[in-house]
Order: sequence, then structure tokens, then C-alpha cells
Amino acid sequence: MNAELRERLLLLNAGLPSCYGEEAVWLACDLLVAGIETPAIAELAGESPARLTDGEAAPLVDRVLAELGIPRLTEEQAEWVDLREIARGVIAGGRQVEHWACCDVSLIAERWGGDQLWPLIEAVGYEPGPVDPRVLQLLREFVEVADQRITRW
Repeated sequence: MNAELRERLLLLNAGLPSCYGEEAVWLACDLLVAGIETPAIAELAGESPARLTDGEAAPLVDRVLAELGIPRLTEEQAEWVDLREIARGVIAGGRQVEHWACCDVSLIAERWGGDQLWPLIEAVGYEPGPVDPRVLQLLREFVEVADQRITRW
């Protein structure tokens, strides 16, 4: 299995909202194309991506993970994956300051112990515009720490 499929399975395992329903079906199709086939993957790939609800996808996702021998992430592990995705989004410019500065960064600082991050955000402020390079550097460091933790699971 290639790195992209492993990453997508990790996001699916973390239960990130963007990964259920439509994304789960496309991932199942891509797994089949890659030669990875189980009964649950075949069933999920046969679903309509436009009509499969998150609630309908959840038990299929559980079966896919079980059939692949991938244990479900704990709540803490899923949170690390989610926070890493938030940090990546900020670094890539896909999230604006007003959408993440107040809450998401405090969760990142709390989980990481990045005490220097929260005061920096308060000093820089929440105004729209480019993200301060110092914040971006700290978020890059957080992503490295998260990657190291995630690869151990």
C-alpha cells in the first residue's frame, strides 16, 4: 500500500468528517485499484458516493479497518491526527487566522505542550491576513512532532 492510501486510511480511521461518506467510497475504489480487496472494501466501493451518508458509512468503515487489521485510533490519537490536519491547513494557507487562532491553536498548544505558541498568537492577534512567520514555524514544528507520534501507531 502506498503512502497516500495509508494517509487516507489514517484520516478515515481518525473519523475526520471529510473522510466519511463520499471520500470513504472513493478511498475504497482506490484500494481496489491498488489490488487491496476485502469484502468490506468491495461493498463500500459499490456504494453511491453521492448518496452514502456518514451514518451508513461508519459501520462499513469499521469493517474495512478490521479486515485490514488496522486498530481503531483512540480519541487522543484521533485528536493528534485532526490537529495535525489543522496545522497543515494553516501552513498551506487554506485556513484563515480568524478560523483557527482562538480555539484550534489552544488545542495544539495543550496537546503538544507548545507553551510558546499561545502567547505568540495573542501577541500577533486574530486579524485576517498573512500568518506570522513565527507562528508558521511553530506549526511546522508541531507537524513534525505529530508525524513522529502518528508513525508509532
